[in-house]
Amino acid sequence: MDDKIIADLRPKITDYLKENYSEDMLKESERVAVDLNDMYHYGMFEFIEFIEDEPKEAINLLKECYYDAYHIYRGEKADCTVTIKNLPLVINKNSRGNERTIEDIKGKTHGKLVEIEGIIVMATKIKLALKEAVHICTACGEKRRTKIERPFQANFDPVCPKCAQNMTLLEDESAYVDFQELKIQQPLDLMEDPEEPPKFISVLLEDTPGIYCGRVKVTGIPIKNQKNKNIPLHDLLILGYNCEPVSEKLDVSFNEEEIEQFETLAKNKDVLNILSRRIAPQIKGNDIIKQSIVLQQVRGVKKGRKRADSHILLITDPGTGKSDVLRFISGIPGNVYSSISTASGVGLTAGVVQERTEIGDSTWVIKPGVLVKANGGTACLDELTVERSVLSYILEAMESQTIHISKGGLNTKLPAGCSILAACNPKYGRYDNNVAVIEQINIPAPLLSRFDLIFPIKDTPNRNRDSDIAYHILDTHIALMDNSKNEEIGLFSETIDEIKVDFDFFCKYIAYARQKTPKFTKESKEVIHDFYLNLRKTSVQITARQLEALVRLSEAHAKVRLKSEVEPEDAKFAIYLMIESLKEVAYDPETDSFDIDKIFGTSRNERSKLNIIFDIIKRSSKVAYGGMITRGDLLTEAQLEGIPELEVIDLIGKLKVIGDIYEPKLGFYKDARA
Repeated sequence: MDDKIIADLRPKITDYLKENYSEDMLKESERVAVDLNDMYHYGMFEFIEFIEDEPKEAINLLKECYYDAYHIYRGEKADCTVTIKNLPLVINKNSRGNERTIEDIKGKTHGKLVEIEGIIVMATKIKLALKEAVHICTACGEKRRTKIERPFQANFDPVCPKCAQNMTLLEDESAYVDFQELKIQQPLDLMEDPEEPPKFISVLLEDTPGIYCGRVKVTGIPIKNQKNKNIPLHDLLILGYNCEPVSEKLDVSFNEEEIEQFETLAKNKDVLNILSRRIAPQIKGNDIIKQSIVLQQVRGVKKGRKRADSHILLITDPGTGKSDVLRFISGIPGNVYSSISTASGVGLTAGVVQERTEIGDSTWVIKPGVLVKANGGTACLDELTVERSVLSYILEAMESQTIHISKGGLNTKLPAGCSILAACNPKYGRYDNNVAVIEQINIPAPLLSRFDLIFPIKDTPNRNRDSDIAYHILDTHIALMDNSKNEEIGLFSETIDEIKVDFDFFCKYIAYARQKTPKFTKESKEVIHDFYLNLRKTSVQITARQLEALVRLSEAHAKVRLKSEVEPEDAKFAIYLMIESLKEVAYDPETDSFDIDKIFGTSRNERSKLNIIFDIIKRSSKVAYGGMITRGDLLTEAQLEGIPELEVIDLIGKLKVIGDIYEPKLGFYKDARA
């Protein structure tokens, strides 16, 4: 740009910064990111044109103007980093007229200013990079200053121009900046074809406070990096000026018409069913499970360290459509899908590994896993199995919603504030109501206890239901090719109260409902209080974890109805879901009651019988010859206590597995603790 135009621009930019960034100057902010979109709408068109054509020169001018404005405002020299963010669309659009994405970074963008979004898949620790080198000649005292424009620039000791001697670097007088390298992946929602493999690009950041996970917006310039000097090929990287976290929450901007539609639908008493029908509509049935998932997506109310997210586990017979449900939910912005059968424990949480970076060194890097990537959303975990080595990390993520890692000089806590929607198949093919949940799946008890709701999905023959499912599958195939059939069965959308309810509407309604913060009324509090006490005063074992789950589900139900208060109706529905879940996994037919312990292998009733059998063996061991009791005597005494023979044999086996008793010789039992 012409020097005269730049000279004319300087006072305009200085005045603009003094007027709009006085708060940063007052606070002495260490890092100031100037919003270019605001400058564009303010009318600074010439500067925007300048930064598009000559980004480096324009950014340097912006820095100088900020320092001038700071000096005018405070009467002293500024000591801060000045950078840019939020490019206007007019200088950051692709051939389709949309904002640039990672797949748009090609040769024609080299040297241009770009802004892209990505999800961090690798991050190095913070290092020091030489920004301005000061060398001195030890022979004649000649000094030389060299600006380092990019990390790849060789750090060599130059030859003195006066006496031809090698010069030495003066580290104290040289300038260094914090440096970090990231690798980011293009988010699926920004890919032109989501079926294609995701695109990646490396980002080099200077003067960065450090960022290790999440979705980010990067502002920078694509530069070349030639890894092999003998081959004329270059990789494109982004030399980043700014990198900021981006919220992965659903779109929270709604127009008046949409808000009116939300409020109208919320008045429909069937609103939860209407929304739940949008979840994997090609899958017939499982209404309670779909309703629970809607509440999970809406969430409870966040209160300090109390989590608002609900965790749901589906234990499914083969062919019941669990993967379709999980993939559907992962399509909601901010949610992530992963099949654990193809992922490692590190891939589930986070890992610190050694990797060669773009600048050529081997260093420790952080690789965020699924739970970290799903921060703010839902982690949809298919084929869930958990290695013991990562159990503590997952427990931390589910309860405190963070993952702490410390390795290779990297010590950080990564956010993992997500709901978990997990699914797995029973180990023995099909779910068995007569076998404890813990014995049918490869999930440890401590992890299992963190799920708010557990639902088996069983494939049991039922003529009427099977007929409905068959017709629905056939109608779905026809509807995919016949729009009139699609409208008839409401596969992709249905019209309720003149409102078209489709996937986009579903997502927006969820986002709108999340904004609500309903509070418990005295009446609704009493409903949950009484339910909890009534279960606790019986022989039933229900814990405070279930109580907190009821609170979250009640709040979510009120939010679905767009209410400002949690009413008794909401609390009763949460209780209904809890009972339906417990019916499937914690019902003890012998006592005709619920028992949480049954999920983990031993109900309270069974534990009582185990104690009776053990006490008989222990008592007999003290008086019998050799400290042993025969099987016959044990069966006789147990029957006097009301325990049938077949059940005694089963209980003996469990006591042996636990290690409380052992069988020194066939048909003789002894107290292993004695």
